[in-house]
Amino acid sequence: MLPTSISTRVAVAFGAVLVLLLASLVGGLMLGRTIIAENATLRQLTVLLRAEERQDQLQRRLRLRVGEVTRLAEQRREISPARWAAVGAALGDFHRGSAHVLPRLPVPDDLRAPVATSRAAEARFASVSLDLLHDAHRTPDRIARRMPAFLAELRTLERSRSGLRGALVERVDAGLTRNAHALVSNLHFRLAGAGVVLLMLLGCMAWLRRRVIRPIVAIAERVRQLSGGDETALDVPGAARRDEVGDLARGIAEYRGAVEERRRAERRVEFLAHHDMLTGLPNRLLFEERLAQELLRAPRTGERVAVFAIDLDEFKSINDRFGHAGGDEALRAAAQLLSACVRASDMVARLGGDEFAIVQVSADQPATAEMLVQRILRACEATAGDTVPVQMSIGVALSGVEQAGEELYNLADMAMYRAKAEGRHTARFFDDQFKEEVRLRWRLSRDLEGAAERGELYLAFQPIADADTLEVIGQEALLRWAHPELGDIRPDRFIPLAEASGRIDSIGLWMADQALAAASRWPDHMTLALNLSAIQFRQPTLAHELLALARRHRVAPTRLEFEVTESATLLDKRRQPVLTVLRTLQHHGAAIVMDDFGTGYSSLGNLREFRFDKLKVDRSFVATMLDHAPSGSIVRSIAALGASLGIPIVAEGVEEVAQLARLREWDIPQVQGFLIGRPSREAIHCADPAATLSARPVAPQWVARS
Repeated sequence: MLPTSISTRVAVAFGAVLVLLLASLVGGLMLGRTIIAENATLRQLTVLLRAEERQDQLQRRLRLRVGEVTRLAEQRREISPARWAAVGAALGDFHRGSAHVLPRLPVPDDLRAPVATSRAAEARFASVSLDLLHDAHRTPDRIARRMPAFLAELRTLERSRSGLRGALVERVDAGLTRNAHALVSNLHFRLAGAGVVLLMLLGCMAWLRRRVIRPIVAIAERVRQLSGGDETALDVPGAARRDEVGDLARGIAEYRGAVEERRRAERRVEFLAHHDMLTGLPNRLLFEERLAQELLRAPRTGERVAVFAIDLDEFKSINDRFGHAGGDEALRAAAQLLSACVRASDMVARLGGDEFAIVQVSADQPATAEMLVQRILRACEATAGDTVPVQMSIGVALSGVEQAGEELYNLADMAMYRAKAEGRHTARFFDDQFKEEVRLRWRLSRDLEGAAERGELYLAFQPIADADTLEVIGQEALLRWAHPELGDIRPDRFIPLAEASGRIDSIGLWMADQALAAASRWPDHMTLALNLSAIQFRQPTLAHELLALARRHRVAPTRLEFEVTESATLLDKRRQPVLTVLRTLQHHGAAIVMDDFGTGYSSLGNLREFRFDKLKVDRSFVATMLDHAPSGSIVRSIAALGASLGIPIVAEGVEEVAQLARLREWDIPQVQGFLIGRPSREAIHCADPAATLSARPVAPQWVARS
């Protein structure tokens, strides 16, 4: 059975009311026409009754006149001609009224017989009256003989007239009764119809209120709740109905579903905009917003904000060993570990890569921050037996007066790098001593600009010698800075500043120019070693600029050695441009040396990707190889690797004769260190005398030239 819509039901109900109203109207019109027709008949009957009454009055007057004239005629009295004429005229009027006037009136069918009888009686009476009047005027003696007939016709006329009047009166009464009955019936019909219409209207109103208005009001209320963001407005009433209200309810339900879906999407977008997808932690944007809010609020509450800069240790190694899936798992484990250590009011965020941060607010600082550091380190130690243990370096900085969030995080970040530099898996606070170092670092970064032009930068050369003969075969150019107020600044302090500020490009080319100028005065067999920073490889023209300087100073590229650390060859997306620069230099005859070999994460992988011309063993292995068996094994393995690949090996940091002797045993071909010679502004042309005592003699011709 198909559902009936509300509009159909309402149309049917109001159609029924309209039909009743139309039926009542038609009935009233028909009744009115009937009453009008009956009234017309009653008017006809009234006219006829009046005519009969007029004829009756004429008949009475005529009877009296005729009776008076006949009585006078019988008494033989004198009757004037005028009187005879008046009686004759009255008789004529009566006869004409009966014969001509009355027949022209419309007579109902049921009264035609009484009217005809009355008219016939009137005619006979008029005829008898004329005969009696004629005899009374001519022969009075015959009056007595004519009088019985006259009286008989008079009685007949009176009976017929009385019957006609009775019929007329009865007919008028019947018409009036019918009209009254019709009016009463019509009134009852109207009242009944009005009652039915009223009941139908009341029923429609009740039905509309219960089935339409109330559901629509409920739906409208639900819409207002949904528009106001009321999440408790779950159901929309009337959704099961199969009419327009049901369609509306289902439409609202679909709209509610769409609104909820949109709100879920908005919350999802909001979450994605402020959270890290991998760990679910707040991201850098939310971290910065929270930090800014806490820094504004803390002065009013008397609290201090502590910012933790946290970095995973050996994360690169985890990625190399377990792949990106293992790295992701380590990041999730670190996120869970940090979230479990902090309070509910603290915020843990992942800023990117393996960098995490914590915002902590407390009135008891730095004690609260120190307790959190201890909890984190203990939690990290508990993962030591895991397949991928979590180790972290932590830097902490406490807010000061009117301190910006970025500045506070940078201080924590510097403290974290201090923790990494001092052994990793530890924590450092940014304290007053650290502040002094930061100020010094800022000053050095500022003073480094223009230091070469002011003559503060200079080159020192450290010799590289043949391990067997100790003959100096090359010089490594080292950059030094003599600060006019602070004295000599260590390279490991100002070189990172030059790299961070971008000045390393101009300083590197200045250093190469100065070193090539010095090398142009050396013997042709002596090589020049120049260190290249990973930052310098951002310049695609680096190789061409270095070769151009060599041509200008008339130094053959075959005398040049360019030393690069493994970090320079591990630049991910910039790896290919680095290799392009190195291959260009190598193609023109320059040698490419891997410096600090053995300290990187993929030394052998680099040897596979690029053919180096020489490897330099890191000084840390050489310094401990006599007392630390693993270090000795590493140096010996590197020597064997170089021999198998046909790549010369240089041992850095040789400071003792025993170290030199052991390196000779392992067939290390070249050495460098204080035992051979310390860095000097002038190139050293012979080995240290103490080393020479246990070495073979140096070539005399080279000594003479030096």
